[in-house]
Amino acid sequence: MTPEQRAEYLKPFTLTSILKEEMMNLREETEGLNIILKQANKGIKKDKFSSLEYGLYYIEEEEEKKKKKKKFDAK
Repeated sequence: MTPEQRAEYLKPFTLTSILKEEMMNLREETEGLNIILKQANKGIKKDKFSSLEYGLYYIEEEEEKKKKKKKFDAK
């Protein structure tokens, strides 16, 4: 296996490790009903975790739109 092929093969594992590291760096703060995630160490970014959250939120919104469209009956 060439070094490029090996790097491509290991990429999902590497990205998962980075995401796990970013998630473990967060601490939860509550303001009323809102939950806010703050970084414990400013040296570790939370970009991938935030992107994952926004992606999951977008998917949930799209699924809800599809459910509402299916329930509509114009008889």
